[in-house]
Amino acid sequence: TSVDRDSGSGYALRGTVFTPDDRYLLVGCMGSGGGIAVIDMQTKTYLGRILGMMSNVRHLIIIKDYLYLSINSGGYVQRIKLDALIEAAKNMNQKTATLKGWENCKVDIGARTIEASPSGRYIFVACNNASKLYVIDTNQMKPIAEIDVDSYPVGLDVSKDGRYVIVTSQGRKAKGKVSVITKAVVTY
Repeated sequence: TSVDRDSGSGYALRGTVFTPDDRYLLVGCMGSGGGIAVIDMQTKTYLGRILGMMSNVRHLIIIKDYLYLSINSGGYVQRIKLDALIEAAKNMNQKTATLKGWENCKVDIGARTIEASPSGRYIFVACNNASKLYVIDTNQMKPIAEIDVDSYPVGLDVSKDGRYVIVTSQGRKAKGKVSVITKAVVTY
């Protein structure tokens, strides 16, 4: 039996992150109405979706006081104060809440995985369509570097000490590769 994973798959769920207190699970919704699905982990119930960001949410991370999102089709990283998001989650009940005040940083189309440096000062973004790794300064919410990596990067991680940034790429003709960035792009 064949399975059509794209048709009728609802919100095309992608990245997930727990709030720092583990109370809420936030799930990126790339499809349909988009947004962020919110699940209350104490009651194990779906509370609804948070909207207001750009559509096509791919990955989510929390750094200090902010929630950061990668916006796949638009090629952006967005952030909002975590307190505002948690307050909206507390007041949801199987509905949507729209948050205003998102900050935007343009990178490139196909923004996929995002990860932070150990200090949280920088975010690394795998941009699939551009075959680049972007570095964003979180103080300014602006890109400060772009690094060529193998074609179609999707995943990435930063070592705990910040010495390595690893990028996995789908590659052309189904030959995936791993790029290891060892030179200090920024001071972590």
